[in-house]
Amino acid sequence: MEFTKKNNLPLFSFLENTEKEILDNFDDILQNIKPLSSKQLYQLPNFIKELSHQLTDERSSRHNGYMNQTVMLASYARYFMWWNLFRLTNLFKGFPSEYFDKLQDGEYCLDLGSGPLTVPIALWLSRPELRKKKLTWYCVDISQTALSLGEEIYLSIAAKTLDKENENIEPWKIIRVKGELGTEIRNKASFVTCANMFNELYYDTAKPLEEQAKKYTNALLSYSTEKSLILVVEPALPRSSRFISLTRDALIRKKYNIISPCPHQKECSMDGRRGGKWCHFVLNTDFAPKKLHKLSEKSGLPKDRASLSFVFAQNFITPTEEKDILKIRVVSDLIKLPKNSSGRYACSKLGLTLVKYNPTSKVKINSGNLLIIDNSSKKIKSNLNTDAKSGAKIIEV
Repeated sequence: MEFTKKNNLPLFSFLENTEKEILDNFDDILQNIKPLSSKQLYQLPNFIKELSHQLTDERSSRHNGYMNQTVMLASYARYFMWWNLFRLTNLFKGFPSEYFDKLQDGEYCLDLGSGPLTVPIALWLSRPELRKKKLTWYCVDISQTALSLGEEIYLSIAAKTLDKENENIEPWKIIRVKGELGTEIRNKASFVTCANMFNELYYDTAKPLEEQAKKYTNALLSYSTEKSLILVVEPALPRSSRFISLTRDALIRKKYNIISPCPHQKECSMDGRRGGKWCHFVLNTDFAPKKLHKLSEKSGLPKDRASLSFVFAQNFITPTEEKDILKIRVVSDLIKLPKNSSGRYACSKLGLTLVKYNPTSKVKINSGNLLIIDNSSKKIKSNLNTDAKSGAKIIEV
C-alpha cells in the first residue's frame, strides 16, 4: 500500500507567518501587559520549577487559589500556558475546516476552567476562518485574576492579527465568569471546551472514575444547545486517557458522534485500563519557540516532546459508514519489530491495530496520523495476522 498526502493525514499542523511570530514571541506580549522586573525575570526559572512541583508531585498541598498569586500566575503564563498554546494551536490547526462550519454569527461558546483563556487564544491563532464569525465566549474559572490577564492577552493578540489582515473584523466578545463547573451562564453554548481541567477535579477523589466521567459529561451537556460541539483535552497520562475514553463512551451514549481522534464509533481499544494501551498523541517540539526551549532548560524542565489526550464530538451530523474504506489512527511511538521492521500501535474499527512497515522506506508515519486505506479490492484480508504480544491486528503498509 503506497501512501500519499491524501491518505496519510497528520493530526497536527504548525502555525505559520504572523501567528507563528506571535507564538514565538509570546513572552514579549506578556512583558508588555504584565511586566516583570529584572530581578523577577532572573528568578523566573526557579518560580517555574516550584510551580511545576505544585502541579505534579506536590499537588496535594497546593492551594486552590494559586492562580490568584502574582508570581505563580506569571510563572504559569510564561511557561505552562506557552507550552499549552503550542500544543493546542497545532492540534486545532490540524482539524479539518468542516468541523467548525456549523458555528454561526451570534452563537455562544463556553470554555470551562479557562484560566488565562488559553483555549480561545489558541483557536484565534490557529483558525483564521473563525475570526470572521461574531462569537461570544463565556470563560469560566475560579480565578478572576487569571481571566482578567487572559482577556488582556487575547485582545493584544487579536489586535496584532487583525492589523495584519486589514479586514473589518472585531474580536470575539469575552464574558468572564468567576466560578467552577456547574456555575450558571445565561445562554446555552454551541461549542463547549475545556482543557486540562478535569484532572484537577478527579485527582483526589475516592469515587470511581467511571462515575466521575458520567457526572462531568452530563455537566458539559447541561451547558450545550441541542446541536453542539464538545471538545475535552487532558494531559497525556494513563489516568487522564482513561477519563477521556470514559467521557467518549458517555458522549456516544448521549447520541454524540466522535469526529476526532477516533476513526470509528465502536468500543475504544486503547481505553487506559490498567496494563493496557492508553490513547494519547505526541507532538515533536522541534518547531516550538526557541525562547520557550531556552526558558525550559533554565528551569530544569527541558522538553523534546509535547503530548495530550482529547476527544472531539458533535451531535448534528451522523457519520456514514464507508464500507470500502479502512481508517486507522496511529497512536504510539515507533517500536522495533522482528526481521528489521518497525511499527506503531493504532486504532481502527478492527480494534487495536499494529501498523507494520519498513523503517527504511519513504513512508512518514507519525503519532496521530490518519491512514486511509481503500479496501474496495479487498486489500485488507479478513484473516489478518495477530500480534502475539498485544493481540492487535497487523496491517502491513
